[in-house]
Amino acid sequence: MGLTRREEQVVRILAGGATNQQIAASLRVREQTVKNQLSRIYAKVGVRNRLELAVHAVRHGLGSADGRGW
Repeated sequence: MGLTRREEQVVRILAGGATNQQIAASLRVREQTVKNQLSRIYAKVGVRNRLELAVHAVRHGLGSADGRGW
């Protein structure tokens, strides 16, 4: 199962180094919504935490290798 466009947005912002609070502000949603989305993303991608997700994102072209992006 692939990621939705919104989930990809969350991953891109996270891979740029943003906190959940910053992701929520950027997407104009509640922080709890971001936490829920991240839980679903972790399950879909097969990672356990945000660091693993950020590494996965960079490897698959959803994040920047230099850490700049948010």
